[in-house]
Amino acid sequence: MKKIAVVTGASSGIGKEFALAIDSYNFDEIWAIALDKEGLIKLKENLKTKSRIFELDLTNNDSFEYYKELLLKENPSVELLINCSGFGKFGRYDEIDLDQSCNMIDLNCKGTVKMTELTLPYIPNFGRIIQIASISAFSPIPYINVYASTKAFLKSYSIALNEELKPRNISVTCVCPFWTKTQFFKRAKATEHDVITYYAVMYDAKKVVNYALNCSKKRKLFSLYGLTTKFMALLTKIVPTKIFIFIWRKQQHFDKKYWRK
Repeated sequence: MKKIAVVTGASSGIGKEFALAIDSYNFDEIWAIALDKEGLIKLKENLKTKSRIFELDLTNNDSFEYYKELLLKENPSVELLINCSGFGKFGRYDEIDLDQSCNMIDLNCKGTVKMTELTLPYIPNFGRIIQIASISAFSPIPYINVYASTKAFLKSYSIALNEELKPRNISVTCVCPFWTKTQFFKRAKATEHDVITYYAVMYDAKKVVNYALNCSKKRKLFSLYGLTTKFMALLTKIVPTKIFIFIWRKQQHFDKKYWRK
């Protein structure tokens, strides 16, 4: 039985860094999944491990039917599943197209759940799952509203699933990065003006990924890379949400850019 790792969102950003980082892990194969075929081809060229690339849209049910049949046919041992597919949009509710908001929910939430639960029958005891959430999962975030809400869902889902999988000794690690240098920001811009203008920190994707893999090996529930990230997670627990949102608005100067409704 082939021992494999499955990485979604593998064509760029954090997903790509995960695929590159596990290249030395002695898997028989790495399955890289993304919508960007060109990015997947470039990734494959840089992997020493035998790899298979799959151009799949994880908001499309046909993609999951294909993946389900693929698993049934190959019957692999998925030692590691890394769900990185997702995107965000910055802006007020009426600045983001409704279809895009719903697409965020479909990819970030539904796509992750489908990938996880289709793969689980093929994950052996002591296998591992890594879910990419965000520090925004810890509090409602105005003007990143839907994105933050999808990440809160993933945080809750990961915590509960980790508990359910304890009899099989399968661990779930929820990765909650702060701002990280990736192509995420190019897609996130939904307006002509810059919605987010203040970044408390901007972390390196490779460091975020290496830290997350280390947390996963130790079977930790959360991966919070960096002191600022840890502090922010703590702050959301001790500061009332209303005050946290007030601080966020002031940092981003939202009162000057947006009217109140």
